[in-house]
Amino acid sequence: MKAADSGYWCKICGVTSSEEASEIVGLGVDSIGLNFYKDSPRCITNQVAIEIVSSVRDCLKVALFVEPTIDEVEKVLSEVDIDVLQFHGNENKEFCEGFGKQYIKAIKMGGDSDYGELEDYHPEAWAILIDSYVQGVAGGTGKTFDWRNWPKGSDRRLILSGGLTAENVAAGIRETRPFGVDVSSGVEGKHKGVKDIELVKKFMQEIRIA
Repeated sequence: MKAADSGYWCKICGVTSSEEASEIVGLGVDSIGLNFYKDSPRCITNQVAIEIVSSVRDCLKVALFVEPTIDEVEKVLSEVDIDVLQFHGNENKEFCEGFGKQYIKAIKMGGDSDYGELEDYHPEAWAILIDSYVQGVAGGTGKTFDWRNWPKGSDRRLILSGGLTAENVAAGIRETRPFGVDVSSGVEGKHKGVKDIELVKKFMQEIRIA
């Protein structure tokens, strides 16, 4: 499934309530992201995650972590019906593969990040998410990177992230032609961590015309 028949997969990350999730999924997104990184304004408890997951169907439910312990991941998986894991730190492939779940591995584009040859980076990952590098910040930065540095010619599922909004997502897609896109802060209004449904609608509309 690709978002709203656009041909591009779409995940809305950092969903924080069941009401928000229901509205977002109703717009045709492919996936919602549940954030378990304690330093994020979008971090939720397992109980809230259970409520969110119970409120939606027909979408991929992704749990996001940043350098968690094994126990932290296993506790979420034991309580919440998660489809895919997402790791946004320096987790190695042995760690990511150790939970028996498909996973997305994030790469930060820029700074001193060094992932070597992309085809050899976490080869078992379901997808690679390419995000902006901001020193000391794990994600949700609202910053774009230079899309001209996008890896060309890869056969892997590559997800464009970092600073995407309704104003720039179509241009980002045209420049990179990714498998899909991932957005969090770019569809939030005045209140950080709370999705603005009108902005989500506009974002989805722009994906369709990309």
